[in-house]
Amino acid sequence: MPFGARLQDEQVERYTKAYILAAAIVFFFLILIVRLVFVQIVDAEVNIRLSRRNSMRLRIIEPPRGRIFDRNGKVLARNRPSYSICVLPYMIRDREALVNTLCKIKDSNGEAVFDSAEVSEKIRAAYRRRFDATRIKEDVSIEVVSIVEEHSMELPGIIVETESRREYTLGPRAFHVLGYMGEIPDEQFRVLREQGYYWGDLIGRSGVEREYESLMRGTAGREYLEVNAYGKSLGTIGDMPRINAIPGHDLYLTLDARLQKMAAEAFPDSLKGAVVAIDPRNGEVLTMFSNPSIDANIFSMASSHRSQSWRAIIMDPDLPLNNRAIAGTYPPGSTFKLVSGLAGLVHEKITRDSRMPTSCHGAYRIGNRTARCWNRSGHGAVNFISAMQQSCNVYFYQLGRMLGDVAINEFAQMFTLGTLTGIDINGEKRGWLSGRELYNIRNRNNEFSWQAGMVLDHAIGQTQIFTPLQLALMVGGMSNGELIYQPHLFKEERSNGIMINQRRPQVLNTLDLDEQAIRVVQESMLSVVEPGGTGTRSAVPGIPVGGKTGSAQNPHGENTHALYVASAPVSDPVIVIAVVVENAGGGGAVAAPVAGEVLRFFFAETEEGQRTVREYEEREKEGRFEIRTLPISQ
Repeated sequence: MPFGARLQDEQVERYTKAYILAAAIVFFFLILIVRLVFVQIVDAEVNIRLSRRNSMRLRIIEPPRGRIFDRNGKVLARNRPSYSICVLPYMIRDREALVNTLCKIKDSNGEAVFDSAEVSEKIRAAYRRRFDATRIKEDVSIEVVSIVEEHSMELPGIIVETESRREYTLGPRAFHVLGYMGEIPDEQFRVLREQGYYWGDLIGRSGVEREYESLMRGTAGREYLEVNAYGKSLGTIGDMPRINAIPGHDLYLTLDARLQKMAAEAFPDSLKGAVVAIDPRNGEVLTMFSNPSIDANIFSMASSHRSQSWRAIIMDPDLPLNNRAIAGTYPPGSTFKLVSGLAGLVHEKITRDSRMPTSCHGAYRIGNRTARCWNRSGHGAVNFISAMQQSCNVYFYQLGRMLGDVAINEFAQMFTLGTLTGIDINGEKRGWLSGRELYNIRNRNNEFSWQAGMVLDHAIGQTQIFTPLQLALMVGGMSNGELIYQPHLFKEERSNGIMINQRRPQVLNTLDLDEQAIRVVQESMLSVVEPGGTGTRSAVPGIPVGGKTGSAQNPHGENTHALYVASAPVSDPVIVIAVVVENAGGGGAVAAPVAGEVLRFFFAETEEGQRTVREYEEREKEGRFEIRTLPISQ
């Protein structure tokens, strides 16, 4: 090879090696730059948190939740201190070793605190939020806390959190009103996180706990703790800012705890149903009880006990979570005769002393149908007062034919029946009215249609369904005669004992009724509670109580539902009440005694009731009663 050519080849070879070396160096620096981008930019937040958490930990300071009081200042829900064992997954070094160590911890009875399978699953699930503290054992004793703290070197990633748990003083007597607390569900956490909630926070799940969550929750604080390599706290860090928690506000309800307790005790243990009592002058709910009920304190127990109770609750065929006072819908039965009767008086189809063309002989015939009265022997020729007192179906069958379904519905709507009342707890149902138009709409997909004879059932309350709360409003309006107020449980909001918000009565509907017609209906209600009536067991000494019994057809059982509504005093009521007892038979035998127990307690033991009794004693001395019981014309 010529010398010149050999020199040229060597030069090419040197250039090639130089290019390869340069490319290798560039490739190396590219890898380094990409890695730095990931470390410094893409994973920056994670790495910063890992670095900081090796020496310090953010501690969320839980705000004291506002308490719940009744109208007289008696505590219904309060907080108690509790300890939970939590895990911080990012600090765990050996998960299996950690689980084995936890399972060696025993309580004062010598029993293992942790179950191996359960704690393994909880720790595994906690890795989805590796920087958040996740509870693995709730509401543990101080002895267990001491053991965990003493062995923190062997339990890296395990910490003890102090928190508060709800305690309900009335237990199952007020569950459906107060509700309960529970952990935030996974599906709601993303939204609630934006509102300042943290993973594992408790939140109101039903009742006023849910409705007034934002009012009672408060605002969480935060502080930074210095921790060692095992996660044990060494105290707060002085130069890091601390934000104090802001306590939630206290909530005062319209409920009277004494009356609530009485309603629960008066209601038959083994039966289902509800009791609602309201002050018709402002819509304040004095009592709301639903049976069967649940002790809300089980939701504040440790998760293992809570899970067992929860399984029993959701499997219970009696549906104890259902608040029958606002979500139970029942035919009103003969309590609806108050509406039909008022419609007949206002439309001048009847007067106080009117008798029907056909006397009651135990049945009434229309076309091919024979509609029966509850009294197979018949009531004879009765006037309006007597028909109401003895709840004569035949009288109201004929009144229904005179009025028609449209006129009856006009008055039902006036008393807000079949509409949502807007009470301030969730779960309320609307119920529904009946009549030709509405019945045909509801049954347009089947072969049923409204028949002329169905107005008989319509007039005595067997074709529509309402809630006990709606029935209480109805009887309140019947006695008030002017206004129906929206029912509510919220009375006041206070912070450190200072009132900062108070509920004002809101009118749900204004009644424009003939005063004389209202007075006749009130007189008929009074006769129901007097001797010879069907509601005598609700009488209160010294107070003129007006009531109406009902027995509603029950498609799911042999016995009818027992109903009773009452107001007291009948012409100037300070309390109205509705009682529904499922599958119990007659309203006068089962529901009226429950109402009587509550009413007698109200007038004997509460300040408002005692004041009313004194006023009526004065009226009696002066002989100035507005309503008198008139002789019943037969």
